[in-house]
Parts: sequence; structure tokens; C-alpha cells
Amino acid sequence: MKKFALVLVSVLLVLSCGNRKSRLLFEVHEVDYRNKSDITLNGTEVEAEWPLEMRAIAVCDSFLLVKSGDNEHILYVYSDDLKLKGRFGCIGRARNEFLSTSVQWSSAQILRNEQGDAMIPLVDMQQGTKLLDLQKSLETQSTVIAAQNDFLGRHSYEYTDENYKGRRVVMSTVVRTQYIDNDINHRFSFFHPITERYEDKVYTEPVFAITLDTTRVKEIKMLSRFEVKDADYVNGFMIKHPSRNIAVQALYILDYILFFDLDNDRAFAIHQPGSPSFDDDLPAIEFMDIKNADGTVTYTSTRVPCFRDLAATESFFMVTYYNGDYCHNQTDVSDIEQAAPELLFFDWDGNFLKSFKLDTHVDDITYDEKNQILYGMDAANDRILRFDLKNLF
Repeated sequence: MKKFALVLVSVLLVLSCGNRKSRLLFEVHEVDYRNKSDITLNGTEVEAEWPLEMRAIAVCDSFLLVKSGDNEHILYVYSDDLKLKGRFGCIGRARNEFLSTSVQWSSAQILRNEQGDAMIPLVDMQQGTKLLDLQKSLETQSTVIAAQNDFLGRHSYEYTDENYKGRRVVMSTVVRTQYIDNDINHRFSFFHPITERYEDKVYTEPVFAITLDTTRVKEIKMLSRFEVKDADYVNGFMIKHPSRNIAVQALYILDYILFFDLDNDRAFAIHQPGSPSFDDDLPAIEFMDIKNADGTVTYTSTRVPCFRDLAATESFFMVTYYNGDYCHNQTDVSDIEQAAPELLFFDWDGNFLKSFKLDTHVDDITYDEKNQILYGMDAANDRILRFDLKNLF
């Protein structure tokens, strides 16, 4: 009888575990991509008249574009021989100028008009999104804005706080966005949750949404159950297929990449087997202050990051990766984001293709598909490196 009872309990336990639904509301595929890199790619520094503060880079047609962080110009344009061809986006109040000194260029995305000309969407955090016409700007050597809207790149939530005598309070969070159908009014966005860590309050949950003008036409919920501590785990870095309405978001702290086929209404995820998942009891992430050599202090997580920056082509995308042995053996967790990362390649169906080691740290990447050259930006040292990928595919 005791043996029968033990067998019955075991069967019920197996059934209960098998029927337990994942908190992540996407179909999840286990894909092994960790520690697969055999070849190291050696970067060579590229000499050019770079801006002093570099924030993002992108290859566009035969040009290399550099997003600047200075207060003079926002976008620097270089020819294929890396000669400076123009500087655009001055700070000012005119229609073709920018009020904010913190202009965002989401994943260095490039749009196209009906003629196929490149359009650069730049988000002025005080005015809205402005679409810079690259060809006309180069021709006239002045900033030409083709269109603009009121999208500020952030989401605000207003609520009544009873602790302050019913005063209305507005909380904001930055939104990760990719433009779809080459239209700055048609967006696919991730809305990061708004929470209060110390009071254990959730004001908004993480959600993906398709927005047309100012109307959310579709929402995609991320988790079936959300807690305050999850807020540190759901954020990531987003990129879109160059011509199709497919977007991916590689999570920063967990080994997940989320895929969204917007035209076919399909969402799924890939996950590294054996790594922490949303179904585990994830601990609240602790933060610490890291004192830098120049005396500044960086407020950073003690959790090892996974994915960082992405670059895309028609047939695959690539992403820098920090959660393998290659990075772990270089430094401790407090400084791992300054390690030389691995570079992982996936197709748009979520299949792992291959990976390489980079020999130096980069903050941002872009890919010249025609010449099979990867460019990496090292912002701390004001330099750009070139990695030759010829004969590796």
C-alpha cells in the first residue's frame, strides 16, 4: 500500500510539473549557443575625424553614420574611404534643429522613402521624432527634415498618490521602438514596466505594442504574472529586419531572445538550455557603485549581462554576448561589460548559425554587408574598430 501511495504521489508530481504553464507568454525553443566560438576576430582601429563623443554607428549605403553626443551636431556622415562628408542636426529652435541635447537614434535604424532614399529617425526628447533626409542633407550641406511627429521616445503614466493627499503624479519610462512600414507614425515598441522598488508597487507591466499615430492597435503581453523584481529582467535591446516587419529583442540579463513576426501575428522566444528562466525563482537584483579611474561612479548590477548590441541583414542578425566562458575568464562581474564579447549569429527563425570572439571591447556594432566588414565603436576611447568577416560564411 505504501509503495502504491508513493508511486501515485510521484505520478501526480510529474503531471503537475508538466501542466505548469510558463510565465513567459511565448512559445519557447531551447537553443544551445553558449561557448561555441573557436575563431577570434582581431579588430584594427580606423583613423578618421571622429566626433569627441560617439553614441551609435550605422552603415548606410556607402556611408558610415556616427551619432554624436556633443552639443554642436548630432549626425556625422563619412564616405566609404572614411572622409567626413557632412555634419547635421544642430541644437536650436528651428524646424531642422533639435531642442534636446539628448537625441535618441533607436538601434541606429534606417528607413527608406518611396524612392529608396535613406531617412534617419531621430527622437528629440523635447520636441518629438524628426526624419532626416540623408541624401538631400548631403546635397545641400544642411539638415533637411522630411517629416516629424510628437513621439518623444518615452511613456508616461499618471496616477493618484494617496500618500500625497491625492496629488496627481506622473511617472515616465523610456520606450524601445522600431519603426515599421518605413513610417515614423507606425511603431513597434517595448514599454518597460513602471514600478516602485522600495514600496513594492507595480504601476504598469511590461508590454509590447504596435502603435499607429497615437493609438495602440495591438498589445502583446509578456508575462502571465509580474512582480516588482521582474522589472530588472525584462529589458533588452531591439532591432528590426531591414525590409520585413520582424523584430527581435535580446534580453540584457536573461538568456532569451524574443522574436515578433508582426505580419503573421506570431511571437516566440529562444532560450539557452540550463540558464535561469522566468519560471525560476529569480532573485531581486542587487546594485552597487563602481568607482572609475577618473573619479566618476557607475551604478551597476551585480548580475552578469547576456546580450547587448545588435546588427541586422536580410538573412541574419548578430548580437554581442557576455555570458559565456570567454567573457567570464577576462574579468569579474563588476567590470564584465568592458570585456571583449562574443559575436553570435542567428537567422530570423531563431536558429543559431555561428559565433566568434572579438579581441577587444565594443559598445555598439554595425555591419557592412557588401564588404563583409563589422564596425565596432569603443566609446570610452573615442575610436572605431574594423573586423574583417570575409570568408567566414
